[in-house]
Amino acid sequence: MARIPLEERRRLLIAATLTVIERDGIAGATARRIVQQADMPLGALHYAFENVEDLLAAAADAVTDNERLAAERGLAEGGAAPDLTDLLVAGMERYVDLLKARPGHELAFLELMLHSSRARLDAPPAPGRYEASYEVVAALLAQAADAAGAAWTRPVRELARHTVSTLDGITTTWLADHDDAAALATARFHAHALTALTTPA
Repeated sequence: MARIPLEERRRLLIAATLTVIERDGIAGATARRIVQQADMPLGALHYAFENVEDLLAAAADAVTDNERLAAERGLAEGGAAPDLTDLLVAGMERYVDLLKARPGHELAFLELMLHSSRARLDAPPAPGRYEASYEVVAALLAQAADAAGAAWTRPVRELARHTVSTLDGITTTWLADHDDAAALATARFHAHALTALTTPA
């Protein structure tokens, strides 16, 4: 294991963490279970991360990055001067597809976010674990508007927060009822609502 580069070791531990949380929930994500899943000695975790909480935060960021990459592929497929509504609908539908394909993965992400929120129950307002999600979605919304020759009439950061809240709602309700049609309807509703907040660039 000593010959594994640090970044690869971190990647393997993050993947193992998400597998453990999908299988056992956040309560089961102990250091021992994670390293067993990664087939590493216990000391490998503390070599790659400050502690288990640091690893859990990195796992949440990894899910956000995967969703960003999927959305960016959708933007790249839009072609020259695509219709903004079509772009946003495609992006939202792509998220629902990810949710349907790997529900345990998205449930693990929700558990990670709730876990980090518990530590902030009595804390004053400050950036939380969703900060990375807001930044990713804001960048994607800006890219989509630029590609379609449109401009947002509201701050893109504000729209990103609305979008993240909607995606969380789609996730929790779909996990409860597995109603694909309802999830897609909500996704398309949000895409059209966003489009109404644009003007030609």
